[in-house]
Amino acid sequence: MHSRFLSGCGLAVVACAIATPAIAQERQFDIPAQPLPGAIASLGRQAQLQIVAPGDGIDQIRSRPLKGRMDARTALRLLIGGTGLEVAADDGARIVLRRVRESEARAAAPSDAAAADDIVVTGFRASLNKASEIKRNSDAIVDAVAAEDIGQLPDNSATEALARLPGVQVFRNRGEGQSITIRGISSVVTMINGQEAYTGASRRTLLNSYPAGLIRSIEVYKALTPDLIEGGIGGAVDVQLRQPLDFKKGISVAGTVRGTYDDQADKLMYNGDVLIAGNWDTGAGEIGAMVNASYTRRDYYESYRENLGPQTNAAGYSFPSGILAKNPKGRYERPVLTGEIQWRPAYNFGMYVRATNVTDDNTYTDTDFQTNIAANTVLRNVQLVDGTNIVKSASFTATANSGARSNHTRQLLDTTQIEVGADFTSGIAKLTTSAVYTTSRVETDQQLFLLGFNKAPTIDAVFQSDSKWGGLSYSYPSVDLSDVSQFHVRAYSDTRERQKGKGLQWRTDLELDTGTGFFRSFKTGFRYARRTVQYRSGTGLVDLNALNLPMSAFPGGATPAVLSRRPGGDDAAIPTGWVGYDATYLNSEANVIALNNYVRTLKGGYFTDDGRPAFDPINAFDGKENSFAAYGQFKYGFELAGVPIDGVAGARVVNTWLSINGTQSIAERTPSSGGTVTRFQPIHGRQNYLDVDPAISAVAHFTPQLQLRAAWTKTFSRPDFSNLNPTVALVQVQSSSGDYTGTATAGNPDLKPVRSNNWDLSLEYYLGRTGSLSLAGFYRDVRGYIVRTKVPDDSIPGALGTVDVTKFVNAGDGYIKGIEVAGSTFFDFAPGILRHFGASANYTYIDSRQDLPATAATAAFKGQTTGISKHSYNASLFYDDGRFRAKVAWSWRSDFTLSYNLVDPTKNLNWYPISRLAASASYNINRNLSLTLDGTNLLNRPQRAYWGTKAFTDRVYFEGRSYSAALRFKF
Repeated sequence: MHSRFLSGCGLAVVACAIATPAIAQERQFDIPAQPLPGAIASLGRQAQLQIVAPGDGIDQIRSRPLKGRMDARTALRLLIGGTGLEVAADDGARIVLRRVRESEARAAAPSDAAAADDIVVTGFRASLNKASEIKRNSDAIVDAVAAEDIGQLPDNSATEALARLPGVQVFRNRGEGQSITIRGISSVVTMINGQEAYTGASRRTLLNSYPAGLIRSIEVYKALTPDLIEGGIGGAVDVQLRQPLDFKKGISVAGTVRGTYDDQADKLMYNGDVLIAGNWDTGAGEIGAMVNASYTRRDYYESYRENLGPQTNAAGYSFPSGILAKNPKGRYERPVLTGEIQWRPAYNFGMYVRATNVTDDNTYTDTDFQTNIAANTVLRNVQLVDGTNIVKSASFTATANSGARSNHTRQLLDTTQIEVGADFTSGIAKLTTSAVYTTSRVETDQQLFLLGFNKAPTIDAVFQSDSKWGGLSYSYPSVDLSDVSQFHVRAYSDTRERQKGKGLQWRTDLELDTGTGFFRSFKTGFRYARRTVQYRSGTGLVDLNALNLPMSAFPGGATPAVLSRRPGGDDAAIPTGWVGYDATYLNSEANVIALNNYVRTLKGGYFTDDGRPAFDPINAFDGKENSFAAYGQFKYGFELAGVPIDGVAGARVVNTWLSINGTQSIAERTPSSGGTVTRFQPIHGRQNYLDVDPAISAVAHFTPQLQLRAAWTKTFSRPDFSNLNPTVALVQVQSSSGDYTGTATAGNPDLKPVRSNNWDLSLEYYLGRTGSLSLAGFYRDVRGYIVRTKVPDDSIPGALGTVDVTKFVNAGDGYIKGIEVAGSTFFDFAPGILRHFGASANYTYIDSRQDLPATAATAAFKGQTTGISKHSYNASLFYDDGRFRAKVAWSWRSDFTLSYNLVDPTKNLNWYPISRLAASASYNINRNLSLTLDGTNLLNRPQRAYWGTKAFTDRVYFEGRSYSAALRFKF
């Protein structure tokens, strides 16, 4: 049989024979993507195994890269998966491959009815399998999210997908997850294809900006190896984008059309993306081209009821400094365009160029009704929370400067990234190089229109109500809030902020495959990065209270708007609506300028820059940062007591040079000045520091399924540019008696990076094709936490004495330690339909402490690191039979401290536990079309916060549910 098959197909013998045990023995494989015959030959050599494959036509097929420790059968299955080849014979000494018969290929396709005992590796299975392979074979400690198919992440956005990984926590605002922490640390490097990605003057980018259709995988590195970019003590998130030569030969088209409904915004939104890729063999080699265009629009409507920060009166009662009903409302639009050309003139040499533009256009029209409460306000009918001095309910007369506030914000983020790269392989050497140029701008324009009562009203308030979710409940018994004649205009402000960021980064890496001895490979490289940032801001805040003008006197004020809608699921009594300025009038800059010009006729000196506020030199800085990094690492391997052990050891050396310019202002009053004199002068900051970050990891392979991974690393995070701003605003007074007081607010160009020593341990067990169990422990010894506090300073230029300066400082040390438990599998072992079900779950426990400095009112103390929940869970149940798949996912995180008030701990802001439920279902109509339904935040539980103690609720905040339907296509 074998001879007939060999003669019929024309075979190429691609490796030498070896004894049977070579097949079952685990080996380290490292095979780059290349034409399939070369890849099979490489696998044969590295496995010391004879493999016979068809000799005609397969040179037109390009293999996927294969890297990691596994047995030869597993390696071969991964290498030939999807290539049209299968194993025809395997006698232990030789493996013979053949082409899959066309009828068999059709039968295996998920669009046809699979036999009852077939397991189709698509959808959730494919995603879990890819993510598991990334984790299993990585030299670093990593978790991953892999796309199920072109344009299909397991969740609707990158951030929501990451939120399901152990140790990753997400903070949500304005309708979406916006920031993440890794094992409790927010200082995280965000990367695209291994190069740093950022927006404006920040050091990070919003991961949701990149469309799902372009993403191959998202990898979360929790312990870095020397070849990964520095700058995040929490770790790194690397978004790997697809490339043209990843697709099949010819033209590939894929896309999604999605409609989404938000039940609180009561809006239906339409989004879509399309990817077109071409992959051709030409006389000049393989050439690929790809274009991806996407458009996302999201409308949201949120609802707050909130007690503002606590205050204490002469009687010792603690009560809010104000109460607030707030309705953030807005939309964001994100068009993203990416184009890439890839050329591989030879199997061992390739080049590419990619350009991506992300535009994030946000419009907010927040509307709220704020009632201010002075500390000396007379409280009547006071009832206290049992056992405390916290006021539960009271009646009082509000200050007249309370009333409706209408806020209009337009924020435009625009980032363009151009990447050029190449790779070359020769013998044992592989050289890669890439350069990325980034330009990014953030333009924010915000107008705030405030009304005040003509006559101060009486309020009946329950600050800590017995409603379902607690918190604020109140009413104005004698005032009609929808009657515009009850109000006058008390203030107006216009703010504009401009950020610009530019950067060039170039990295080159050389890897040498040194064989199967102790030194398996050696890798070295360098990276140069240059960043420039520019920040400008100006505000015109005009107090109009004394003029007592009606809103109708102002442009856009003739037609008032009623500005509230209650969320579903809340039973607290709050005003059902109020009158206010219609902020949608300010969508036009011409209307903004018209309003500003009218306000100038009432009070001069404002909006002097072509009808907009002039930039304030105190709110401006220009920075330049250069960094030079070089690293070396080697992959080693040996056996100890019959257990194979391998790992990576090396170090990364980084030199950072910073130059940043700002402005110092001195507002001075002395006996000789005859009044207050303000002077401005340039101020400059400079830094140069060197970091040496060693790293060593080891993986003990007890069995092919069970491994123990350990790592020790050193990392650092640079301060944000806004914290490094050298600007100082000094106010000083010297009396005729010589008494001196000086206060200032400042940035700190001398801030040092936050540095961390990290220990990680992970026990991992891999079962079946998609299953895994893991138990991990970690410890972070963090030095130089950055906090904002008040410190005495006698070195400020121009100061007449010691000044109390409020600024950012490296305040102290701390630690973060914890465990992660995770597991996921499909029930492939179960009978019948049960084998199509699967489940995943993870739990993270984090204990943290950080030193917080003393103030004039409080002693130094240790507190939990902000933003960290001690406990968090994720659990999912899913079904996937190849044609239909469904998933229900639940997440929960325990309470956490969001911010500390170092002077008054009763004003520490803490968050209650947060839980979310999401569900999705997808049906493959045929091999080219699928329909997906999704629902998020299905529990519709509000987020809640409290001041200092749970007896003093801060806010109750409803997001609303969203439902979507998507049609995906590919051909």
